[in-house]
Order: sequence, then C-alpha cells, then structure tokens
Amino acid sequence: MFISVGYLVIAAYQWYRDRLRHSMIHRYISSSLRVGSVIVQKVGTQNQRDVKQSLSSSKLVERIDDLVVRETYNDQCISVSQAVPKIKVNLEKWTAYYHDISDTQLTADDQEVTVLLESIRPTDIESFAEEQVHVSQAKSFHILDHGHPLAWNTGPPFGIVMQCSGPDFLALCLSFMDNSIIMEEDLQVNRITSIQTIGKAASLVNIDMKEIQTMEDASSQWSNESLADTASLANQDALETSSQDWEGVDAENGLDMDSSNREDLDAAMEESGSGETMFDPKDLNVVPLSADKSAKPPNIVVYCGKKDASRKFQNVKQVLQQCINNDCYVIYCLKHDEVHSVPWAENTALLVLTEENLYDKCDDVVCRYFERGGGLISFGSNVDANFVPRRELHKGTGIRSVSYGVYKEVPLLCGRHSYMIDTTRSDVAVKGLATDDKEQTVVVEVTQNVTEQTPGRAILSQVLLDQDPTDVALTQDSFNLLKKSNPTRFEILSLMLTAMGITCEHVTQPDLSPCFMLANDQVNKVRLLNGIAQRLKGGFLKSASVTLQFLPRLVPDVKVTSTVLPVITDKMEEFKFFNIDEYWENLTTARLGNLVLYADVVPSTMPLLDGLQFSEPKTVGLIAIAGRQTQGQGRGGNSWLSPEGCAMFSIHVRIEADNPLGQAVSYLQHITSLAVVESVRTLPGYQDIDLRLKWPNDIYYSDKMKLGGVVARSSFVNGACDAIIGCGFNVSNANPTICINDVISSYNKEHNTSLPLLSKEKLMARTVSIMENLISEFEKNGRTEFCKKYYQRWMHGDHKVQLDTEGDEVFTVQGVDEHGYLEVVSDDGKLISVQPDGNSYDMMRNLIHMKTR
Repeated sequence: MFISVGYLVIAAYQWYRDRLRHSMIHRYISSSLRVGSVIVQKVGTQNQRDVKQSLSSSKLVERIDDLVVRETYNDQCISVSQAVPKIKVNLEKWTAYYHDISDTQLTADDQEVTVLLESIRPTDIESFAEEQVHVSQAKSFHILDHGHPLAWNTGPPFGIVMQCSGPDFLALCLSFMDNSIIMEEDLQVNRITSIQTIGKAASLVNIDMKEIQTMEDASSQWSNESLADTASLANQDALETSSQDWEGVDAENGLDMDSSNREDLDAAMEESGSGETMFDPKDLNVVPLSADKSAKPPNIVVYCGKKDASRKFQNVKQVLQQCINNDCYVIYCLKHDEVHSVPWAENTALLVLTEENLYDKCDDVVCRYFERGGGLISFGSNVDANFVPRRELHKGTGIRSVSYGVYKEVPLLCGRHSYMIDTTRSDVAVKGLATDDKEQTVVVEVTQNVTEQTPGRAILSQVLLDQDPTDVALTQDSFNLLKKSNPTRFEILSLMLTAMGITCEHVTQPDLSPCFMLANDQVNKVRLLNGIAQRLKGGFLKSASVTLQFLPRLVPDVKVTSTVLPVITDKMEEFKFFNIDEYWENLTTARLGNLVLYADVVPSTMPLLDGLQFSEPKTVGLIAIAGRQTQGQGRGGNSWLSPEGCAMFSIHVRIEADNPLGQAVSYLQHITSLAVVESVRTLPGYQDIDLRLKWPNDIYYSDKMKLGGVVARSSFVNGACDAIIGCGFNVSNANPTICINDVISSYNKEHNTSLPLLSKEKLMARTVSIMENLISEFEKNGRTEFCKKYYQRWMHGDHKVQLDTEGDEVFTVQGVDEHGYLEVVSDDGKLISVQPDGNSYDMMRNLIHMKTR
C-alpha cells in the first residue's frame, strides 16, 4: 500500500512539474511572438550565442547581421529563445506543396503564425524507427495536426514551412518539447522557428499550352472547361513560379541535370494554362457564334471597369447565377488590363458590360468583338454610342417606370440616356425592346446586317438590371420600391439573356454527399486505414482544403460540407451516379485504382487525396471518383463543368526518380490523356472512332471539339515523385458541348453500324488499366516507344506554328522533347523547344522560344 501511495505521489509530482513547465514555456512563447521570432530547439546547454551562430550558418533562413537573440528559457532539454527582428525565409528556392494554399478556406486565426520546422535524418535509422514506434503507441501528434504545409526544402537540411494558428503553434512546440511529434520520411524535427516569408515557392506541376495554326482554329470554343479562375480570365502566377530553379532538390532525389535542364523540368511541371500574355487585339480571330446553342463556349465574361472591379464582379456574378443554368455556363471577370492582352473573345458566349466608362480604347476591342459575331449586353455603358445615337435625359441614375414586353410600368433603376432608333443605317438593324413612362426607348437590340458570317448581336440597356437595390437605393422608400419589383427585374434579365442565346432554365445545385471507401480486396482497405491510423485525430484527417471524417457507417447527425467530408469505410449504399460492379469488371490493374473513394456529389475529387497520398501503402492504388462535381478543376485553376455522365476521377501515382519516367514526370499528363483515347479506340469495333490528343493534355473529337482534359500536381519527396492526376471527359453528357457517346452515335449513322454506347465506369476502369501499362513500359524502356503511340493519336502532325520571339517565321511541329515540351523545326533545320506564354485561351498561341539546338 505504501508503495502504491508512493507511486501516486511521484506521478502527481511529475504531472505538476510538467504542467508548470508547460505553463512557463507557454508564457515565454506568447510574449516572444509579439515582438519577434520564437526559436524552440533541443539544445541542452546551448547558450544564446550558439543559437545565433546556428541561425547565421543555416541554409534555410536569410542572414540578418543585426540579429539579437535572447534566451528566455532553458531546462537542459529544451531551449526557448527570442530573436529580433523577425527571422525571414526566402521561398524562391523552396518547392510549394502540390495543393494551393490560397484555395484553402482559412480563418483569421489560421493565418497568425508562419513556422519553419528544421529536420535532420538520424544517423541510426533503426534506433530512431524504434523510438517512433514507442512515440506512436503513446500520445503522439503528426505535424499536419497543427497546421497547413506551404513549402518544403529537400535538404539537407530538410525544412517545412507551415501556416498555423497561435494555439496550434503553442501545441506544436509543446508536442516537440514532449518528444511526441512525428512526421514522415524518417525525419526528426530539431528546431521550430516562427518566421516571416518572402518570395514565392516553385510549383512542381504541369504546364499547359494553347494552339495557334496558320488556318483558323475554332476548336478552343468546344469545351466544358472555363478559361481561367473565378477572379480573372488570365492567371498571372505561373511565369513567376516557372522561373524558379531546382537547386536543393537534386541532392536528395539523385537527379543528374544541369541548370538549364532544371529550369526546363521545373517549367514543364508548372500547372497548366497560366501566366502573362502577349496578345495584340488586332489579332482577334473571333469564331462566329453558331445558331446552335450547344456550339457556343460555356463562358460568360463580365467587364466591370478599372476601379473596384472585384467587388462589382462578385455582385454581378450573383445576379447572373440566379438567372442562368449554372450547369451550362461559368462566369468570369475580364479585368481592365486583360482587355487588350488576352484572346478572350474567341471563347466567350456573351460579354456583359456593367461600367459606364471604358478607357484605353477598350471600346474599340468591344466593337471588333461585335463585328466578328460576338454577343453583348451593355448596362449603361458609353460603348452604346458606337452602335446607336443616345440622348441625355437626366443628370444621374434614377427610378423610372419601364415597360418591357408583357411587363408594364415596372419601377426599375435606369441610367441617364435614352436611345434614338436610326432606321437609315444599313450595317445594323435596331429594334426597341423597352420604353420608360415618357415613351423614351431605354432598351434596344442591335443586329449586324451580314450574310457571310453569323451576325454580331447586342442588347443595349439603360435599365440597370445588373445593380441590386441594396447597393443603389438611397432612401427607404426607393429601397422598398425596387425590392418590390425585384422578382420582375430578374424575369426581364432572364428574357434578355435568353434572347442572346443563353440557357436560363433554373437547375437546383445538388446537395453534397458523403464519400464511400470501396475495395475489390478488403485487405487494401485495411492496409490504408492502418497507414493513417496514427494521423487521425478523433476520426478526422485534416489536409489543406478538406477534412476527411472516417466513420464505419453513416449516422444521421453527420453533416457533409465543402470542408468536412465523411468517409464511410464499412457499409456501402446504392449510388445514384455510379455502378461499382461495372468498374471492377473492367479494371485489370495490379495496383492502380484498386481502392476507390466515391461520392455522388463532391466539390472536386483532387483534394480528397491531399491528406492520403503520403500514407498510401505500396500495394494500394487510391482513386477518387465523383458522380458530379460542383467545383471541378481544369487547367491552371480553371473550372470544369461536371454534369452527370461526365467521367471524373483523380488518381495518385508514385514514380521513383531513378527511372526514365522519374526523369520526365511531366509525361504523366501525356500518358493519362493517351490512356483515355486508347480506352475507346482499343475496343473491338471502336478503332475508327475519331478521338485524338491535343498537346499537352486535352482529349478531342477529331480536331473540332474538346471533350476532356487532364491536370496533374506533383511533388518530389525522398527520391520519388508523388503525383495526383485529375482527369475529366464527357462520356454520356451531351451538354454543354459534346460527349463520346455522341461521337459513337454519329459514327453508327454514317457507317450503318450498331456499336453499343459506352458507360463512364467502363471507360474509367479501362483508362486506369491502360495508364498502369503505359507507366510500366515507360519506366522500363523510356519515352521512345511511348511517343510512337502518342503521335499515332495526336492532331499536330506537320502543323504550322509561329513563335512570338521569331517574328513571322513559320515552324513545323516535330514532336515532343525529353521534358514534354513541344519541338518545332524551321525550314532551315533549326530545332526549338517551346512553351506557351501562359494565356489560358488558345493553345499554342504566342509560343515562347525556349532553346535552340
């Protein structure tokens, strides 16, 4: 009994001592964070001069000559120091994690502290591994439990930069102090420092490219894919990141390449379709809009002027989204500095102008767009005067009674002018659509009088339907009046959009659904769950953009949100959009795709693998499949419309760096796109179905219409490339563009055949199976045999291109080089590898000269 009491006393004393120690360190860290950097390290008896010297010699942080380091705590095991000014880390020679932290929904607290974790590889790996087992059996914390990783340096020294909240930073330091922190790759954290970052980390993901041919190419308008991210039509980041070199990556991964090759490979792995552009508006080659609405590109472009454009765009976007069929269109902001610099016109179903004043000759570009078959709605813009004479009636905006079709005397916000219909003009036909209470024309339709092309059409409106009453009403009475007529406002706007060929059938956005883990061999499921067990925190696995909640079965009180997704591991239910049995029947792989994460409706499949890829056992091949996506990702952050019938999946692939594919990982996008085409054309009887490849990662029907694409994100860790490849292609969804079954049906009619239509389950399984075979062949034999197959299916044989750096000289497409770039040759035999200028519009337009051989 006395012995038991003694143990209790000792345990109580140790608990009190640890609690007091934690409290002291908590206080020192909190106070130090307010004035500079906090440095926590296991230094034993190191004094402050040792810490300063260690920082000065570190390759991971910037040298600061006037750095003052003051030790605030030292218990012979842990040292806590304060450094003033704040220590800086230049990320320009670091590598960004494959996800984009800017896409992560962070709270203000999440962004309080940026942390550098410096690590070493223990000299005695076996002893360290045994210690880690003991740690994992006790209470342990993975570093990802405390924050979101931003960038890494492969070392030595090894480094990870993370973002975390203030409380998470304290928890991270205490876990480190208690020796209860773990991380992958047999690395041991030896110092934690709060820092300030400068520069931008390089991204090891794929490039993309747009095509320019000497003949007019209308193909870019046939696509589910948007042209840029929701903030802008041109993504401006890629050229900055593509200039980063690979210094520091090679030593760990064993890659033997000179500096020029590093730059090539770095740029080759940049995410597709983003960067600066070099486009002259005189080169606008607008493909006339077809009368068939399905032929239009699914993009509505909104111009909101020079000032406060982002806020204005979000307001207009919300208005338009309440009118249009959001399964058919994506809405984008055309920034002022992009009007002249990017080829937006060719990919636009409708241009909407919401700003009165157009500066810098933007009206000239708009007029050329109209003259070449473009569709336009203008809400009070001065560009109207280029089409129809106007008369100024008022000094400012005001509420007036408007009659539009069957809607009579509706109080709506109107601009300053009215339109004068000129019936003597021969180049355009003008028709009045609406009048105010003084019988003045306030909305007109303008149609081009042409026969050789589809005419340009415009609706010019002094009725400002784009503006919400909440934003414009100056008094309570005016607010009440406009709000009362607000439903009619939307009905009139829908009529305008429909008149311009925009589909306005309202479709309710589907609810998000839980995810199910499915395996044809239950051993694979068990292996993965065992692999992530130590990283789960209350059943949750956090990653940058989504948290997975693992549950054996679905329970009523569990909610599905865009940031928290339940994953059901045991009980399987009937799926609305997916036949798992047909998938297994057609899957012939040894590993790839043998463990499925399936959800009927999910924002995007790519984030589902973020937190799982580094814990995936070697015998497991994870694939995430969605019945529908609400935020599908295309090239360069583009949106991809993902209705029912579209095959959508993301798959994890690990490639060792010491084989031929490991030296040319950008070929993964080519392998995936070829696998999609081969999944159809290697079926008996389907060999003549005209599916082709458009470099670097698009799947096309003939050379006319895009029906799929690939986007890949990758990172190099410990001598291997971990890539998440996202793929989407239209199988049975005829809208908004074209699908594989449309092509098969057309072939059957033309050739009097009866080929069965195909299912997305069958084609996804066949695609993954062919991918595994192509990867294996590439790893063993290199790119030569692969390229022979690739060239058989691509559309670029002997195509002519021009380079922005070579004047008017014309080059012939030769093939693909060792890094996946396009090779072109001049008439005098000059061989050049080229990359795009980064615009997200016309593949292979404005190609940039990289190197000459």
